[in-house]
Amino acid sequence: MKKSYLVFGVILTVMLFILPGCGHADNFDRKYQEKYVNLFEANKYDELFAHLQLWESKEPNNPEMFIAYFNYYIHRNKSSGISIDRERWGEGPTMAITDPQSGEIAGYMNESTQYDTEDVLTAVEYLDRGLTIAPNRLDMHFGKIHILNEIGRYKMAGNGLFDTLVISKKINNKWLWADNEELEDGEPVFIYSIQDYYSLWLNAATEESYEQVKLCAEKQIEQYPEYIHAYNILGVYYSMNKQLQEALKYYLQAETIDPNDCIVLINIGRTYAGMNNKQKAQEYFNKVLEIGDEQYKQYARNYLNQL
Repeated sequence: MKKSYLVFGVILTVMLFILPGCGHADNFDRKYQEKYVNLFEANKYDELFAHLQLWESKEPNNPEMFIAYFNYYIHRNKSSGISIDRERWGEGPTMAITDPQSGEIAGYMNESTQYDTEDVLTAVEYLDRGLTIAPNRLDMHFGKIHILNEIGRYKMAGNGLFDTLVISKKINNKWLWADNEELEDGEPVFIYSIQDYYSLWLNAATEESYEQVKLCAEKQIEQYPEYIHAYNILGVYYSMNKQLQEALKYYLQAETIDPNDCIVLINIGRTYAGMNNKQKAQEYFNKVLEIGDEQYKQYARNYLNQL
C-alpha cells in the first residue's frame, strides 16, 4: 500500500497528554489537586502514590483524581532515547545521517520516548474508571486514545475513538475539558480534532491500524453524514488498498457535500488517473486550476503533467 496521501482540511492541535492542572473542579477541594501537582513536578513518585490513595479515599468521584493516577502511571517509568529511522518524525530534535559515498540523506536520528506498557494499560484503566463518572470529559477520551496509539495498541485506540463517537451523539457534543470547563463549539472541535488519528493510523501502515481507519470513519459517516472528512479518509483508505472504484464512490460523495473542496477534487482526479480515465482526471484537475489557491493549483499542474 502507498503511504502518500493528501491530508484533509484544517486539523486542530490537540493535547498529547493530559497534563496536571491547577484550575477548579466543581464541588471538590482544590488542596488535593494542588499537592498532587507539586509532588508530580518534583518527581516524588513514592509520596505521590500515597497522596493519590488519600485523595481517592476523600474524593472518589473527582475526575481530576483519575487523571492524576493516569499521569502517575504514564510518567513514573517513562524514558527517552535516540532511534535511527529512515524518516524524520516527531517534534523533538533530529539529525540527518548522510551516506558518505553518495552524500544523500540515508536516515535520521530521532528523539523518542519509551513507555512501560503495563504502566500505560494501568493508567488507561484509571481513565476508564473516571469516564464512567464523567463520560463528557473529552480531554480524558483524547488522552486515552493518544497514549494507546503511542504504544502501538491501535485496536484499543480505535475502539476508544469508536466509543467516543457514540458518546458524542448521546451528549450532543456538550463536552467538558480539564477541570470540568465547558468546551465551546464542541461538535466542530471534536470532528476536526479526531482527523489526526486517521492520519496516524494510515502512517502506521499496519493491518491493525488500517482496520481502525475503516471502523471509525464508517461510524463517523453514520453519526455525522454532513461532514466531509470521513468520506475523504475512506477514499484514501480504499485507494491505498488498490480498490479504486470503492475509493471513487466515497470521494464523489464528499464532492456532493462540498464541490469546491480542492483536496477532494485532487483525490478524485488522482483516482480517475489510476483508473486510466485521462479525460475525467483532466476535468477534475482543471477544476482545481479554476478555484484553488496557488498551492492547490501547483498540485493540479503536477498531476496534469503526469497524465
